[in-house]
Amino acid sequence: MVYSGCAYHEDVVLLRKELISLRDNVAAENMELGRRVKTSEEKLKELDSGLKRKQADLEADQKNLLTEVQSIKGLIEESEIKSKKISPDIEQIRKNLTVIIQSLGDRLTELEKKIYIPSGTNPSKETSTAIQPQQNKQNESASPENKVSSETTVPVEEEKPTDEEVLYSEACKEFFDGEYEKAREKFKEYLELYSSSKNAGTAQYWIGECYYSQKKYEEAIVEFFEVIKKYPKGSKVAAAYLKQGIAFIELGGKENKENAKNSFQKVIKEFPDSIEAKIASDKMAQIK
Repeated sequence: MVYSGCAYHEDVVLLRKELISLRDNVAAENMELGRRVKTSEEKLKELDSGLKRKQADLEADQKNLLTEVQSIKGLIEESEIKSKKISPDIEQIRKNLTVIIQSLGDRLTELEKKIYIPSGTNPSKETSTAIQPQQNKQNESASPENKVSSETTVPVEEEKPTDEEVLYSEACKEFFDGEYEKAREKFKEYLELYSSSKNAGTAQYWIGECYYSQKKYEEAIVEFFEVIKKYPKGSKVAAAYLKQGIAFIELGGKENKENAKNSFQKVIKEFPDSIEAKIASDKMAQIK
């Protein structure tokens, strides 16, 4: 088939137009594809950013939860050690009260024996033997009332609580009743009178607890230090170090945090197997 020059020219023009149209379509599709890719990348960036934010929030929540758990754990353990430390003192108070009640009962029995005279006995004879118990040993053996009276008066005096025990019990009772001022004064009086007794170190410790309960942390720190200094072999040294550190934390400030760390480290080093050491370790981990 033979084309004329005009027809050939028209075919070339049409072909060129089709090529241009095809090129424009490809360019448009490339632009659309680029736009879609860009949109997808932006969405992926938003998703990635959102995931990172959520991950950061979850990590923050996890840390806060861990801190709260540790704080609650520390409070529970501190409560446990307080109950364990208080129990012996409560038991001592109970024993002292039992002795006092028993003593009063014995005294009442003695008074009843002196007042009551059984029928068939001679009052003058009873009075005479009571005044002169050593006059006649045979008569004493034959008079069971006199013998009982002389034997029962001795153990009453032996079982009567000492002034030291009474004063210590009163101070403890004031503390547990929340009368911290009165308790502190009684513990101080106890130390003035019985500074070398077995309960002296414990009394000194409770003076610090009185101040701590009143949120007078500086005074409490001083009194806890007195426990450590004056009674280094006593049973309250570990507790004194621990409460001293906690009091430093309550005061706040960078320097007090360092002081608290020092107190906790001493508990851990000197009493590694104690409950106080475990609580001190938890407190150390919470200091930032």
